[in-house]
Amino acid sequence: MRLSISFMGISPIDSTLPAVRAAERFGLDGVWSAEHIGFHDAIVPSALYLRETERLEVAVVGISTAGRHPGLIAMELSSLAELGPGRIRVQVGTGDPSLIAKLGKELARPARSTAELVHALRGALAGEEMDIEHPAFAFRGFKVNPLAPPPAVDVMAVRPLMVRTAARVGDGLSISMAASQAYIADTVRDVESELEAQGRDRTSFRISAVALGVIAEDLETASASAAPLFTIFDPPMLEYLARGVIEPGALVDAAEAGGTPAALQILTPEVVAGIALAATPEQLGVALERYAATGIDELAVSIFAAPEQQAAIVEQLAAARPARAASGAR
Repeated sequence: MRLSISFMGISPIDSTLPAVRAAERFGLDGVWSAEHIGFHDAIVPSALYLRETERLEVAVVGISTAGRHPGLIAMELSSLAELGPGRIRVQVGTGDPSLIAKLGKELARPARSTAELVHALRGALAGEEMDIEHPAFAFRGFKVNPLAPPPAVDVMAVRPLMVRTAARVGDGLSISMAASQAYIADTVRDVESELEAQGRDRTSFRISAVALGVIAEDLETASASAAPLFTIFDPPMLEYLARGVIEPGALVDAAEAGGTPAALQILTPEVVAGIALAATPEQLGVALERYAATGIDELAVSIFAAPEQQAAIVEQLAAARPARAASGAR
């Protein structure tokens, strides 16, 4: 299992650099940079991380047609690949409907549109002349002139249809933050079954997951502080991801009855521990082993701590890394 760090695109970019440099120094595998409409894009931080490091893989997370045309996306990714040949990977998805609406767009046929985006990016990044028409975008004689090998394209998925789409068209699958280990293990099995049905090689397909990292001596207080982050999730989706941790209907009913304050009553420290990488430094190795046991190929940890504390936590992650969490080929 590969071990990386992840940023949600909300914190000031400069504040993330000490953790990125620590990840490079202490032997982690990568850094993920997420894009959320109205916050940071993922391209500028990724370019900076490439310049600040020499070997870390940089994952560009949350790319969709909601923000810009796939042709422009391909140009950006091609430029990043030129800066860091072999070090770029992209994770595409549909985006949050509530955020997409702020750009005057709607989410329609998400699995189909995501598959179309993957195919379009592959063609454009390979330098093909593009003449295609889709409901969400079109190319008319468009061509990129790539100067580096194209990056792998993973699909971000939660529900079964999108998971199957990832297995059919993606180079990998990215599992959302807030997923329980039961959900992750079930999804790995589902993906492997679909890959087999498609005649695809599992060894060339990367399954990754991102987890909020709550690592502190006072774990109960830290977990309680982290709970509000999970209230930004749509309650039905969070319940679905939190398989085996939140009782079906409990969070949805609480949110409908009492909004965020009532939802927080469900998100106890015990629940947070079930949907996050929550551990004391001494427990960290065991917690990482549990994620490795789900069968994923990579875990990206989004560290819940003040920026000045994150580099030290990166060092703790590296020191606690189980033997089978050594860097993998996928």
